[in-house]
Amino acid sequence: MLTLRAAANLLAQADSLAALRPLAHTLGFPDPPIRVNADARRELTLADLVTDAEVARGPGTLRLLTATLAPPTTNIADARDLTRRLCSVLLRQAPTRLWCVIALDHTRRTVCIATVSPHSNGPRIAALRVDRERVVDSDAETLRALATIPDQLDGLRHARFIDILKRDALSSRFYRALDNTVRLLATTATGSASASERHELALLCTSRCLFLSFLEAKGWLDGDHNFLLRHATTRLELGGRIHERLLRPLFFGTLNTPRTHRAPAAHAFGAVPFLNGGLFSPTPLERARHAIRFNDDALVALIGDLLDRYRFTAREDSTAWSEAAVDPEMLGRSFECLMATDERRRSGSFYTPPALVEQVVRDALEAALPALPPDALRTEHSRLNLSPSRTQQLRNEIVALRVLDPACGSGAFLVHTMERLAVLLLRCGDARPVHLLRQEILSRTVFGVDRNPMAVWLCELRLWLSVVIECPETQAVNVPPLPNLDHHIRVGDALAGGDFQFAPPSARVLGALRERYTRATGRRKQSLATALDREERTRAVAETKRRIAATAHERRGLVQGIRTRDLFGERARRTAADARRLAALRANQRELAAQQHRLELGAALPFRFTSCFADVAAAGGFSLVVGNPPWVRPHALPLAERQRLRLEFRTIRNAAWSAGAKRAGAATGFAAQADLAVAFVLVVLIR
Repeated sequence: MLTLRAAANLLAQADSLAALRPLAHTLGFPDPPIRVNADARRELTLADLVTDAEVARGPGTLRLLTATLAPPTTNIADARDLTRRLCSVLLRQAPTRLWCVIALDHTRRTVCIATVSPHSNGPRIAALRVDRERVVDSDAETLRALATIPDQLDGLRHARFIDILKRDALSSRFYRALDNTVRLLATTATGSASASERHELALLCTSRCLFLSFLEAKGWLDGDHNFLLRHATTRLELGGRIHERLLRPLFFGTLNTPRTHRAPAAHAFGAVPFLNGGLFSPTPLERARHAIRFNDDALVALIGDLLDRYRFTAREDSTAWSEAAVDPEMLGRSFECLMATDERRRSGSFYTPPALVEQVVRDALEAALPALPPDALRTEHSRLNLSPSRTQQLRNEIVALRVLDPACGSGAFLVHTMERLAVLLLRCGDARPVHLLRQEILSRTVFGVDRNPMAVWLCELRLWLSVVIECPETQAVNVPPLPNLDHHIRVGDALAGGDFQFAPPSARVLGALRERYTRATGRRKQSLATALDREERTRAVAETKRRIAATAHERRGLVQGIRTRDLFGERARRTAADARRLAALRANQRELAAQQHRLELGAALPFRFTSCFADVAAAGGFSLVVGNPPWVRPHALPLAERQRLRLEFRTIRNAAWSAGAKRAGAATGFAAQADLAVAFVLVVLIR
């Protein structure tokens, strides 16, 4: 039985091709390996990928290639890309074999255990990538699970390798540990707050620490991959109070403060980047419950027992590459996992698998970009084979694209859309670094709305992570500030946000302000935020006035229609429906007048498409609406919300599918059960 310590030692000592042989023996390849010489490597088209290699035979058609990878080149981004290409070559050259790979990068610091399997859309790879200088418990647990696979037929053994190396095998362990940690933080916190507020504050603190774990993996926290654990240990030795004396100064006085404005205590953290973006700014709940303090033991459980035990990678899981590590996409799933079951049912917040996200975004972009060649998003060619004029047309279409997710949740669709658009720009010949392309797309193209403030916060976090992961900077002081996304990803109800019917014909000022605000820091950020709020308030008041006028016009028309005499001098009889409609219009007019008064006095701005995204309306509306809308049955909604939805959305008001019911010989009485997702279909049509 392989112990965790023995598994960790095997991984830590795997610094050469010879040292990989005990690892291969542990995985069930005991036979002496056969060396692949230089001629064979050239014949197999491996010469550009590996500098040395061996092949070991397993049961049946199972084979293991151990290799030392070549240094990355201009055409090959990193060791991960080399491993992916190596697996693709093996699958192409020997498709009748079931391949496993153990690859050591050229620096001999990272070892990767991988399996590859064929698929109609390209090879599927499941992998464990280990930093030999910092082997964590989850690495050793994965290797131990691989070593305990019983002797089976080659196909079954290969399938078990894949199951263990895929991220899903790690996910269930991580979710359980994360849930226990958040609960412990919430229940042991001191200070006055409700249970739901404690839970949200605990989740905020945990999410920030998770983000810092990704930065640790990049080496951006003073070059220390154990930054949080080291500082937490030091703080305990000095008397504790980790939340007050470590995390708050780190979050709000260091990561959210330019280096030139930091206090001496913040400089003591060393080379820590200024991140901006609002991720490390106190939320309204944190300001309202500033007396809440998290227990030292609970924070040690978070930093020492959770974050230090798992490997973090800032590259998200995809259908082509699945890694046994915690990635940003798991934050969205963690959010869904940590929500109470009844809350998930009420809000319709459920996890969307990455494969479905990828398919929806791919199909949507193919429809929204006419200049895109067929199957361009299904291939991996470095450049698109287009004429200069067609290439420029595609770039113009990407620049003009405006994408909305009206129920964005934790941002899976927006992140994937941003990444695909950045890849397309690269393949069109744009020579800028990937992180700058993604940042530009964020500042211009991507928009989202969600009712849950925590979901919006996590959506911004994932978008930020997607930008920073591609930044090639190795020095923390050179890391560019994160973009401000709070005017792109909005807290609000898209179904109550109206439409662009009352939008002004021109709104260039709002668009220019938002784009400048996205890149702003310090005092300029504050002044631009004030200017944006003032511009949005002006538009919100103007929209409310136009809605009042439109309601009054409809009411007068209805009254006039009732009072008008027909050819025989008879007046139309007012029906019950007319009475209900008149009462609704009167109530709506009173509410709009009260709302206008509140807005003019400076009340909080409700989310409205016309006021928040007026520049998009002036440009013709959103080019693309993607997402997975909440699926909620009407009986799960409050009565007032059901009535509002029936009033505003004809897809809810007249939900019966008469043609289908007639063909099926069924009644149309199911109309009252139109799902909430039906209303989002109309959102697509009117935006």
